[in-house]
Amino acid sequence: MPGFLANHDAIKAKGVDTIACISVNDAFVMGAWGKSQGTGDKVMMLGDGNCEFTEKMGLTLDASRNGLGKRSQRYAMVVDSGVIKALYVEKPGAFEVSAAEAVLKAL
Repeated sequence: MPGFLANHDAIKAKGVDTIACISVNDAFVMGAWGKSQGTGDKVMMLGDGNCEFTEKMGLTLDASRNGLGKRSQRYAMVVDSGVIKALYVEKPGAFEVSAAEAVLKAL
């Protein structure tokens, strides 16, 4: 999140209309997270409470052994007019290809 906030203007300058963050949480958790991070209107916070979007994308992660149930893999996606143009899925435990700086470079 901090990288997308810090690079907000540069990402928007590349023609991006909306920066969104989706997580397997409810809307209240996402709202509180956005507020705590100071996202304001820079990042749209989206809850995937039932994991439906994540499942349909094939991006689920089973974290049951840690007591977390179904979660989402870490990824970044570039969507243009409803068509996925790029999908950057992280290897477990990594934070490289989905970082704001990597996405900005790829735009």
